[in-house]
Amino acid sequence: MSTARAFRYYVRSPDGKAIFGFDMEKAAEMTALEYGDGAFVIDTVAKNYDPMVSEVIGGELLIAGISGWATGRPGGLDEDFVESVKKGHIAIPHAFLAKGADVNARDVHGSPALHWAVGGGHAEIVRILLESGADISATDANGLLAIDVARKRNLSEIISLLEAA
Repeated sequence: MSTARAFRYYVRSPDGKAIFGFDMEKAAEMTALEYGDGAFVIDTVAKNYDPMVSEVIGGELLIAGISGWATGRPGGLDEDFVESVKKGHIAIPHAFLAKGADVNARDVHGSPALHWAVGGGHAEIVRILLESGADISATDANGLLAIDVARKRNLSEIISLLEAA
């Protein structure tokens, strides 16, 4: 079984339908600029306080205000993925999934990434996790399903996504 090659930088298209990995930051930046407004560059090994996400706005690549958290530790891909879901910016978990993270990864307390996306009210992230094969029957440390969390928070759009899955 072969695994996808992991890159440092990822570019997400404005419509979110494509994501590509790059070794070199300049190549990623040029590709994002070619895509145009709404494209993102994600640095999946951004260190503390270093910019992690840039977005093309008005033909320029601008920092999106999300910094790294000491990402890129050996064996930490799934941990980084769960943390990226918590951040709530769709481009970051999309990049970590492209890098090879387990869509069903859990945090240290046993909560699946899907639960974090639901709890944060991040419908776009919930959608991409479901499309990537997230297990809707997984429970958290309290025995709750993701849909239970959505119902407790009255998140109708997310409830619909989970019911459709």
